[in-house]
Amino acid sequence: MSVKIDRPPYVHNWVRFNFPDELSTTKAVVSFITATPQISYAAGQPIIRDRIALKLDRDTALKAARTKGHPKSRPLVAEYVNAFYDYDDERNYSGLPSYDQYVAPYSISRDVRIPVKPLIVISEGGILKPIFIVGWATMSLSRFQRRLLMTVLEDAVFSLTDFQASAGEFISFPRAASDNLRHPEVWKRGDFDLLSNAEMREQAELYVRAVAAAKEIVARRHGEADQQPEAEQDAAQPASVFDLFSGTK
Repeated sequence: MSVKIDRPPYVHNWVRFNFPDELSTTKAVVSFITATPQISYAAGQPIIRDRIALKLDRDTALKAARTKGHPKSRPLVAEYVNAFYDYDDERNYSGLPSYDQYVAPYSISRDVRIPVKPLIVISEGGILKPIFIVGWATMSLSRFQRRLLMTVLEDAVFSLTDFQASAGEFISFPRAASDNLRHPEVWKRGDFDLLSNAEMREQAELYVRAVAAAKEIVARRHGEADQQPEAEQDAAQPASVFDLFSGTK
């Protein structure tokens, strides 16, 4: 199970289990290792990409969103795709796609590299623009996590010669409490102060320590479960992640 963390997710998800303190990061990594995702927006990504690149019409896009991917996720994927179309009615992406399937890994350590992949890179007004789009229904990133995300994007993408003049875009569609509808939240390069080199080194070291601690916790928990009699294992309730840390629940 811990192999899962040895292949970290794309950076926009990776930052979600990074915190300024080691204990919180360790807890989040344990949750990532042991959790089974209930909802995925992956089916919406190629649909939105085709809207930007090929001007796919809304009816065709929503039909695809309601029939692709895991059945439990389809209503939310359709909601996400529809929110993007509302946004694009005003934004009107018109650039030509470039750098197809561009991925720029960001090194945390010798053995850990975080994949950084825009949904699409377009040439707009003569400037290459990486577009990052996520389907989250809530925007739960702290200011620290937002700064961490934009710092990684700056190093992995915007430091490259072809993108140095680009503002880029990072777009999500969180649900508003006022009307329960999804509205675009758009960040661009420069919207958040970047972490310093020293802060990034410190966070990378903290993350590596947290991963090591999380692996030990998960291994210990599974070892203890393996030692239980079979009947007890069937009856046992899964422990809270917070129970795994003495005095931290």
